[in-house]
Amino acid sequence: MKLIFKVIKIENTEGILNLLKFVPNDIKTKILSYNKIENLENIEVVVLINGDSNSVLRQVKTFDGNFEYLGYGFGIVTVPIGKLEEISNIKEIVYMELPKTLYTSYAPSNSASCVDEVQSKYKLTGKGVLVGLIDSGIDYTHPAFIDEQGNTRIKYIYDLDKKQDWNEEEINKAIKSPNPYAIVPERDQLGHGTHVTGIACAGGKIDKKFYGVAYESNIAMVKMTREGKISYAKSTQLMRGIRYLIDKSKELNLPLVLNLSFSTNDGAHDGKSLLELYIQTIIGLERLTFVIAAGNEGSTDHHVGGKLDTENIISFNIAKGENIITLQLYKSFTDDISIEIRNPMGRTSGVINIYEKGYSNGNLGSDSYYIYNSGPTPFNINGEILIVLQSASGELTSGIWDLRLINVESLIGEYDIWLPIAEGLNIQTKFLNPNPYNTLGIPATVYNAVSVGSYNFLTNTISSFSGRGKRNSSVIKPDIVSPGEKIESSIPGGGFDSLSGTSMATPEVTGAVALLTEWGLVKGNDPYLYGERLKYYLLKGARRNRSDIIYPNPSWGYGSLCLNNAFNIWLEEGNVRMNKDYNRLDKTREYCGSQYIDEGYHNYIVEYDGDIETVLNKTGYACGFILDDNYAVISVKDGYKDKLLVDVPEIVYLERNTLYTLNDVSPMQSANIYKFHDNPFLTLRGNGVLVGIVDTGIDYLDLDFMYEDDTTRIVGIWDQTIPDTKNPQELGSYYTSENINEAIKSKKEGKNPYDIVPSKDQVGHGTSVAGVIGSRGRLAPVGAAPDCELVIVKLRTTKHNSFKEENPSNNLGVYSSTDIILGIRYLYSIGKKMNMPIVIYIPLGTNMGGHDGSSILERYIDDISKTRGVAVVTSTGNEGDSATHTSGRFQQSGEIKSVELKVDEKERSLSFEVWANKPDKISIGLVSPSGEVIEKIPAKLKEQEEIKFVFEGSIATINYYFPEESTGDELIIVKITNIKGGIWQIRLTGDLIIDGKFDIWLPQRPLIKADTRFLKPDPDITLTIPSTGKNILTTSTYDQNNDTIVPFSGNGYTRDGRIKPDLTSGGVNVLTTGLNNKEVTVSGGSVSGAVFAGAVALLLQWGIVDKNDETMYSTKIKTYLIRGTKKRTGDMYPNRQWGYGRLDLNGVFENIRSLDRGSRMTKKNTLKVVLPKDIYKYL
Repeated sequence: MKLIFKVIKIENTEGILNLLKFVPNDIKTKILSYNKIENLENIEVVVLINGDSNSVLRQVKTFDGNFEYLGYGFGIVTVPIGKLEEISNIKEIVYMELPKTLYTSYAPSNSASCVDEVQSKYKLTGKGVLVGLIDSGIDYTHPAFIDEQGNTRIKYIYDLDKKQDWNEEEINKAIKSPNPYAIVPERDQLGHGTHVTGIACAGGKIDKKFYGVAYESNIAMVKMTREGKISYAKSTQLMRGIRYLIDKSKELNLPLVLNLSFSTNDGAHDGKSLLELYIQTIIGLERLTFVIAAGNEGSTDHHVGGKLDTENIISFNIAKGENIITLQLYKSFTDDISIEIRNPMGRTSGVINIYEKGYSNGNLGSDSYYIYNSGPTPFNINGEILIVLQSASGELTSGIWDLRLINVESLIGEYDIWLPIAEGLNIQTKFLNPNPYNTLGIPATVYNAVSVGSYNFLTNTISSFSGRGKRNSSVIKPDIVSPGEKIESSIPGGGFDSLSGTSMATPEVTGAVALLTEWGLVKGNDPYLYGERLKYYLLKGARRNRSDIIYPNPSWGYGSLCLNNAFNIWLEEGNVRMNKDYNRLDKTREYCGSQYIDEGYHNYIVEYDGDIETVLNKTGYACGFILDDNYAVISVKDGYKDKLLVDVPEIVYLERNTLYTLNDVSPMQSANIYKFHDNPFLTLRGNGVLVGIVDTGIDYLDLDFMYEDDTTRIVGIWDQTIPDTKNPQELGSYYTSENINEAIKSKKEGKNPYDIVPSKDQVGHGTSVAGVIGSRGRLAPVGAAPDCELVIVKLRTTKHNSFKEENPSNNLGVYSSTDIILGIRYLYSIGKKMNMPIVIYIPLGTNMGGHDGSSILERYIDDISKTRGVAVVTSTGNEGDSATHTSGRFQQSGEIKSVELKVDEKERSLSFEVWANKPDKISIGLVSPSGEVIEKIPAKLKEQEEIKFVFEGSIATINYYFPEESTGDELIIVKITNIKGGIWQIRLTGDLIIDGKFDIWLPQRPLIKADTRFLKPDPDITLTIPSTGKNILTTSTYDQNNDTIVPFSGNGYTRDGRIKPDLTSGGVNVLTTGLNNKEVTVSGGSVSGAVFAGAVALLLQWGIVDKNDETMYSTKIKTYLIRGTKKRTGDMYPNRQWGYGRLDLNGVFENIRSLDRGSRMTKKNTLKVVLPKDIYKYL
C-alpha cells in the first residue's frame, strides 16, 4: 500500500487555516469573506490548550493579540491575520480552527407533544428554571415575556456584538418607561429569537393558545447576531454565549436549559471540531441540558455521499452570482483517491493525485481551483479535503460542474461531500444526485446534546427540510423530533405569526426539558434529572407510532416528543431509583375511563368468576368494565399483567387484545349504476326496529338519516374518540336524539352543529354501511330498512401500545377487540332500555384467533344472541384470496412439514399463529432468507423463546400455548421484529400426531404489506373472526350482477368444522350514502353484511313488532333465512362459499306461507311484501 499523505506535515491547525498559508493574498481575502470573517485585519480562531492559560495570554499579547479563556481547555484567540503562523507555534496551543458560520434554522404543537397533560396533571410551568437562548435577540417589550404583575421574566440580555448586557432590574425600568429603548437599546430585528423564545417560554397576559411550554420559566437571551437582519453568527460568539449563560445560572442559582437554533455544514459532522468538543465537554461537566436544532439541510441538496466506487462522478450546479464555493470532502484515511474537476465550459483540471500532494491549484479558463488535503489531525485521523472554486472575473461559470473521484486504493470505501449551508448559497447551487442523510447541522452532531428534528404533527410526516443523521451509524441523530411546521409564536412588535423550521421544533423540546428540570431539580424529586439522565427519559418516552419505519432511525431519531410518556416512565423507573413513592399520583384516578385510553395501560377481555370488580379496585394497577356475569374488559398497567393473574384469581381466562380492520367498503367511480329505488314504499321497512352499527361513525347531518320533517332517525351516538369533559371517568361521549336534533336545527340557523354534537365520520365507512341498511332515500337510494331507527358506535382507533404488541405494518383503520366488545355492550343495553328488537351489525374482522368461535368476543355475542329480539350480523370478510392462510396435515409422528412464507421487502415486523387440533403436539423451527436455520424448538407449556438471526438481524419471539385455555388445542404465536424480505420457511415437526391437521394465519391483509403471503395458500377457513361464532348470523359476498362468488369473499367452514357462512348476499357496486350528502358506489364484505342486516331488520319487524312470531331469537332467524335461500343449479349445498345459498327475503316469506295454517304465526291471513326492484336483486 502507498504511503498516505507522504509529503504532508502533520499540523495543529484545521484545513482551512492551512489552506490560507498557500493561496495568494487576494484569494485569502475572498476565502475569509466567504466564511463571513468581516474583520480581515484581526482574525478570531478557536483554540484548545494544554497548560497555563495565563501563559497563553502573555504570549498572544506579544503578537498584538488577545486570548479569552472559556474554561475546560478551550479559548478564543484574536490576532492580526499575519500572525496566525506564530500563534500556531505556541507550545500550549494543541489545536486551533477558524470559527464556523452558524445560520438560523427556521423554515397547537403542545398538544401533539403531550405537554398539556403534564402541565395540568403535575402543575408544572417551568418556574425556577433558567431557559438560556443563544439567538438573534428578543423583543423584551412583548407581552409574552411579561408576567401577570407586569414585570419582565427576562433575567438577562447580553449582546455579544455590543459587548453589553442588561439585567432584570434595567429591563423592568425600560418596559415601564414611555421610551424603553433609551434604557435598554436592544431590538430583535431578525425576529428569530423572539419567535423561538415564545415557543419555549411565552406566557403572561396573552391568549393562552400562544402560551409556550414553560410559560413561567426565567429567560436569559444571548444575542449573537450583529445589528440588522443578519441570519448568521460565528461559533466564537456561540462559545462566549454558552460561557456567559453558565456563569449567570450559577450566579442566580437556577438550573439551566440551553437552546440553540443555529447550525452549520462546516466540518466532518462527526463531533470532532473544537466547537463540538467544547459543547460536549460542558454538557458532561455542568448541571445543564443542551437542546440543539438539527438544521434545515434535509432537502437542500447540499450533501452527497456513499460508496467509493472505481470512479464516482459528482455533478453539481452552480447558480449565477456565486463568486466562490467551498466543498468539504471527507473519506477514510485508509482510502487513496485522485480527483478531477470539470467546469460547465468543459475545462478540466486533469487528474490530481491528492494523496501524494498536500496542496494543488490551477485554472479552468476564468475559474480557479485551490485544493488542500489536511492529512490526519490530533482530533481526526481522517482529516479533510478542501476544494475552493473561485473566479478571477468575479463570478464563477454557472451551470453543471463535475467532480470525478478516482479510487486508487481503498479499504473502507465511503465518502461525504458538503456544500455550505442553505442560507449561505443561492437556492439553485446544489448537488444533482444528493444524499439527504448525514445532513444534520453542526453542532447538533454532539452526541450528548439533545438534537431535534422537525415533523408535521397534522400529517405525522417528517419535515422534508429536517436535517437527517447518518445511516448505519452507532450514534443515532437526531435524538427526537418535534412539531416544526407553521408554528405560531411571538414576533417583534407584540404580535404573533407562524414560521417553520427545526428552529421552531427545538424550543418545544427545550420547554419540555424545562418542565422535567423543574420536576427534578426545582421540586427536589430527582436532583440528577439533567443532561444524559434527562435525555434518557425524553427519548424513551418518545412516541413511536409510525409502523412503516424502524426506530431509532436517522430521520425520526427515537420518535416524536411526548412529554407525558417521559413523565410516566420516570414515575415507573426514576422514582424507584430515587426510593420515593410517586405512584400515588396515579392512584387519585378512581375510574377506569382514563386508564382505558392511557398508553401506559394495556386492555384485555377476560372471562371471570366471582366479584372481580372489588378485587381489581384493591390492586392499584388495574380496573375494569364489567360486561356481564361472565366477561369484562380490564385495563392493566404496563408490566403488571403477570402479577394481575396471580393477584386476581377470579380471572378464569385472559385473552390478548386482537386487531380488527374494516371489511372493506371500497368507493368506486361507477355513477348511477344499480340504483336502489324505484318505489320507496314497503310493507316491511324496519319500522319499530333498532339497527346498531359498530363502525367509524355516521354523518348525522345527511338527509337520508332524517325523517321528512328533518328530525333525526338516530337514537344515539357513542363516540369513543371524544373525551367527556364533564365526566372524565367516562370512556368517550354520548349524544342523544335530542342533542342531534338540536345540532340539525343549529345548522339550519347558520351555526356550527359540531359545537353541539362534534361527532364526525371522517372515513365514510360507517355512513355508507348505515346507508345500505337504512337510507331513507331522500338523497341516496333507499336502504333495506328505511324506517328503522339507528344507534351508532364510533370506534376509537386502537392504542399505540397495541400496535407495539402486534407490530402491524399499517395502523390506519385498525380497531381493538376491547373497544368493539364495549360497543356491542352499549348497543345491547340501548335495545333493552328501549324494549325494541335490535340488529347489531359488526362490519369488522380479524385473522387472529382459532376460527372456531372460541374467542371471548364471539362467546359474548353467543350469550347476548340468546335474548329474544337480538340478532348480531357480520360478513366473512375479504380474506378469501389474500393468501394469509395455509394448512396441512401430518400423517404420522416425527414427520416434518415445511411452509414457505414470502415477506415483502417493506415489511418491518410480522406475526403469525399456528393452530393444531388436540391432542396433537407440534414444534416449530425457522429458516431465514439467507439460509440461517433455527432448528426445532421443542413445545413446552406456556414457554417463550427469543431467537436472533445473525445475518438478517431479525428477532423471532415464539410463544407456545399447550394447551390453549379456551379450546384445549395447541397454539404457537410467532412474532418476528426487524424482519427482512424474502422467502422464510416455517418448519413444523409432528411430535405427537393423532389428528394431524394444522392451520397457520397471518394478520389480515390491511395489516401487512402487499407482497407478504404464503406461497401455497389455502383459501378455505379464510372467514374472519367474529364470523366463526356459533350464534352470529354470517354472510359471504357474491356478485349479484353475474351470480358468482367474488374472489375476496372469506370462505368457510370453521376450524372445528361447523357450516359457515350461513348464506351469501350481494355486495358489488352498490350505490348508497356517502359523506356530505353525496352518493358513493361501494363493494365488499361490509356491503353484503349490511344488506343482510337490513333483511334481518325486516324479519324482526314482521316477527316481533307486527307480532307474527314474538319468540324470535337469532337461531330462529337463521332457520327462516336458510329455508328461504335460493340455490344455484349444479351446486352442492351447503358449501364453503355460498353456505346454504343466496339471501332471498321473498323466499323466506313464501316458505312461511307454506307452514301449518293453524300455527299462531299465521294469524294474519295476508302477508304482502313490496320490495323495490333494485333492492330485490341484493336480497
